[in-house]
Amino acid sequence: MTTTATIDTKTDEEFRAATEGAAVFPTDAGLLRLTGEDARDLLNRLSTNLVDPDGAAGEVAVTVLTSDRGRIVDLVYVVHCGDHQMMITSPGQQQNVIDFLDKYTIMEDLEVEDVTAETAMLTLTGPAANEILDRAQPIDAVRVTLPADPEHPPTCQLLCSDSDAAEGVRAVLESAGAVSISAATAETLRIAGGQPAHGSEMSDTYNPLEAGLIGAIDFHKGCYIGQEVIARLDTYHKVQKYLVTLRFESDGADMSEMATVLPGARLTDEAGDAIGLVTSATVVPTAGGAELVGLGYVRTRAVQVGGRLNVASDDGDSGIIAVITAQPLLFGGERPGPAG
Repeated sequence: MTTTATIDTKTDEEFRAATEGAAVFPTDAGLLRLTGEDARDLLNRLSTNLVDPDGAAGEVAVTVLTSDRGRIVDLVYVVHCGDHQMMITSPGQQQNVIDFLDKYTIMEDLEVEDVTAETAMLTLTGPAANEILDRAQPIDAVRVTLPADPEHPPTCQLLCSDSDAAEGVRAVLESAGAVSISAATAETLRIAGGQPAHGSEMSDTYNPLEAGLIGAIDFHKGCYIGQEVIARLDTYHKVQKYLVTLRFESDGADMSEMATVLPGARLTDEAGDAIGLVTSATVVPTAGGAELVGLGYVRTRAVQVGGRLNVASDDGDSGIIAVITAQPLLFGGERPGPAG
């Protein structure tokens, strides 16, 4: 099956720079400042992963806030800054996170301040990211290395005092070899890398096991909000669907047009039964031109690399085939318990 697409030279150059070297781009993630003696202890009791109350300054914990039904509120990064914590949220989710923390803060000493508007953030990612950062030092930003699976390229957030400072940092990184990329190319990198985003692959519709976030869950620590539900799903193998990466095929279709209409499309099996849902799609440059890839959720029984599913349309079969290429785990698989 063949598809057609036109990749402009700039997008092609940006994507290749990001996947072969390093790319820098502004991020609109939320940023919260948490103060109070109970901040880390409370976060540890509310979220899926270990946020060590006795952790050292500079430590970064990736964890998931979940509802009492075990559904995703948000994936967050907690940065230990000594006398306070900085929490990086998904774009636009800082108020939802504040409301969640407020709901479960009773007598604890905790104050939360939204400093998103006062701060500017850059993301630096790619195989050469660490090398470029070393060449660019010193820079006027707080460097936050984001935990991820070893299969993903090194990625860090650079927290700058304001937009002017961020532009200065970006110029320094560019002089050290990084390439500035557009928001569209950054989104293509996200989808191609199998990284879930809030609003498409992460919401109160899904739980962290479904979203491939098992590496951000500590099954050996104490209780947290939603813990019983998540533990039961894992123990009894009751997860009903999983996030997968997809490659789309269609005779003569224009990939660029398809990428705009595929999110939300139903996936069906050979019998025409609903088996999943496309959540994101994009066109990526390849050595031979381009291909259409995406993310989606597929029922557990049908999750098999190489499996071929039909993309349904209002009139039935659209003629588009979705091939499962992987089951991404952003932070790796389940981590073993403490030794001994």
